[in-house]
Amino acid sequence: MLNRSSSVVCPPNPNREAATESDRGMVSNTSDQRLIKLMKSIYQADQQVKYLHLQAEVDSLLQQLQILQKQRLATAQSDANN
Repeated sequence: MLNRSSSVVCPPNPNREAATESDRGMVSNTSDQRLIKLMKSIYQADQQVKYLHLQAEVDSLLQQLQILQKQRLATAQSDANN
C-alpha cells in the first residue's frame, strides 16, 4: 500500500538546483585544489632534489678549486726557494 507522503513529488526548486550546481563546482574546485597542491608538492620535491644536486656539485667544484690553489701556491713557493 502506498502512503501519500511517500508518493508526493516536490516541485522543482531553482535555488536547490543552483545549489547543486554550486556544490558540483565546489567539489570540482576542491579536487582541482588538491591536485594542484599535490603537483606543487611533487614539483617542489623535484626542485629540491635538483637544488641539492647542484649544491653538492658546487661544493665539489669549490673543493677542487681550493686544492688547485693550494697546489699552485706550494709550487710557487717551491720555485721561489730554488
